[in-house]
Amino acid sequence: MRILVVEDDPGIAFLLETLLATHEYAVDVATDGRAGLDLSDAYEYDAILLDVTLPKKDGISVCREIRAKGNTVPILLLTSLDSAADRTRGLDAGADDYLGKPFDRDELLARLRSILRRSHAPTLPILTWGSLQLDPVSTDVTFGDRSVPVTPKEYALLELFLRNSKRVFSCNAILDHLWSFDTPGEDVIRTHIKGLRHKLKAAGAAADFIETVYGIGYRLKPIESSGATLLTETWEKFKGQVHEQVAILEQLAVRFFNQDLQSDWQAIGKNIAHSLTGSLGTFGFSLSSELARQIEKLLDINRDLTTAQGQLLLSLVTALREELDRPIVTTDLYSFIPDLTTDILLVSVEKDLNREIQSMAIDRGWKIQIVPTIVAARSQLHRDRTRSILLTEAEVEQTAAVLGLLVEINRQVPLVPVIALTNPDRLDPIVQHLGNWTSVCPTKITDLMESIDRAIAEAESTQTHVLVVDDDLKILAILRALLLPWGFKITTLADSQKFWEILPMCKPDLLILDVEMPIVSGLDLCKSIRDRAEYANLPIIFLTAHTEPTLIQQVFAIGADDFVTKPVIGPEIIARITNLMERQQVQRLKAAQWQRIDAERGKLATKARIQAALMAINAAVSADNTLHARQSRPILEQVDILCQLLLDRD
Repeated sequence: MRILVVEDDPGIAFLLETLLATHEYAVDVATDGRAGLDLSDAYEYDAILLDVTLPKKDGISVCREIRAKGNTVPILLLTSLDSAADRTRGLDAGADDYLGKPFDRDELLARLRSILRRSHAPTLPILTWGSLQLDPVSTDVTFGDRSVPVTPKEYALLELFLRNSKRVFSCNAILDHLWSFDTPGEDVIRTHIKGLRHKLKAAGAAADFIETVYGIGYRLKPIESSGATLLTETWEKFKGQVHEQVAILEQLAVRFFNQDLQSDWQAIGKNIAHSLTGSLGTFGFSLSSELARQIEKLLDINRDLTTAQGQLLLSLVTALREELDRPIVTTDLYSFIPDLTTDILLVSVEKDLNREIQSMAIDRGWKIQIVPTIVAARSQLHRDRTRSILLTEAEVEQTAAVLGLLVEINRQVPLVPVIALTNPDRLDPIVQHLGNWTSVCPTKITDLMESIDRAIAEAESTQTHVLVVDDDLKILAILRALLLPWGFKITTLADSQKFWEILPMCKPDLLILDVEMPIVSGLDLCKSIRDRAEYANLPIIFLTAHTEPTLIQQVFAIGADDFVTKPVIGPEIIARITNLMERQQVQRLKAAQWQRIDAERGKLATKARIQAALMAINAAVSADNTLHARQSRPILEQVDILCQLLLDRD
């Protein structure tokens, strides 16, 4: 769990940081009220330890502002002002508990555990993955009917995986989530993973229940999903084109022996093989992809083929044809396609209303899931990607349960809109502020459907926008099939010459470039992008079937952020995009913090210079005996006013 400590006394701040870290909490420290408020806005903390007497903004004001924003994070106030009136003022501001200074360390830890338990009330759903269960309330971990004894860090790791069950976490991403300072090396992560695997295996789990995705990181071993149909449909669309490409390779191989070839036949064959190398592996044809790679290497020579090389070419093409004639195997696709999307998650026990909404949703081709309670809705969020949530008036009135649901929703990307079937005035102000709400009182169900449609469109307009540039239409279709179910907005471009027309219009958050493209290559595009200041920080991932070290070095030298080899493997591309966007967000937050620090330093330096000048004026006026008192008094009064203004700015 991550705790924010807001304390201006360096000694107490260090004591709290050390004490909490010893008990396996991740800790961030702010030394003034304004910085504490900024951090509480930027990060989702499990609890805040807040001093009352703080510079720039006092703790009571910070507490009030946090609550005014609808943030329900548990807050424990710490202060030497421990009268009944002070305690009342703090609790009225929204604090969960109050502890006077000096405090006993064990009491502080006990009070922290208490407010954490209260905040996690029984509304938190049990997290599950197959036979594994983690109860966030009791912190019990079980596999089947057997208890799994875990350390605090192992528990935190499991919770991270379960709350992001379809994501691959790199070691750096795990360190960012679970450690705050004195960050250990990656070997520590591997040790914790090894320990968890051993304990889970002892309880009956598979040895690779926590799976290593080589070159990327770790994830929970995937559970079979019906979402693989997306790539299967894409394969059916392009299957004919693939077989035509293989037929051309067969014709080239036969013509070689008939000596009926044009001068550029090797270049034609090489380009076809390169295209097949990049796409076949993603469709589940791993061996076909490798055969295409061998054909590409064979044709990528600067001299005519020998008879033996021609025979090898024919045998490779024949093997490729035979391999492609087998049925597509989708088992490898389960690992990176999420479950099918739920368009409407309806929380209701009103049978007539449920039937009416369900009928209208089906008519529109929407998938609807109906659950009876908010707790069940929270569990459903972990299973499917949900596009909207619909609450009836009775559910909206359960403020505590709704707040818990909103906390869960705020972790979704893109943000899931919540539509309430009630008058807006009936929404609790805190609830209304926290969520992405639309409150409606429709006279017809068709009006409700239109409200849901608008809310979904508005929410999905905030999706991470990925622009993919590749001359291979199969790769573009594959990436669309892979990325759309994960909540990404995708724009594809096959003609790299039109890149500078498309870029300003679509304004992507991330760019995926193929290395080899006709006329304008991905390398050329990357160089021109980095030469323009407005795109200097645009994340760029390169995509290619080549793995030569010199090429990889060149890609990073011209400004790329990451590199993915073809065939595109789902877990890898998803993990690299997610980790890159997270890293960009962290860098932006750090840059903003340094800007604030520099600004504060500038203010302090200016203040120090002004104070020094005022002190010099004061000394000079006081020491000048020749200056008449009536003349010096107004000057000294102005000096006092300026000094007071400086104090007020603090």
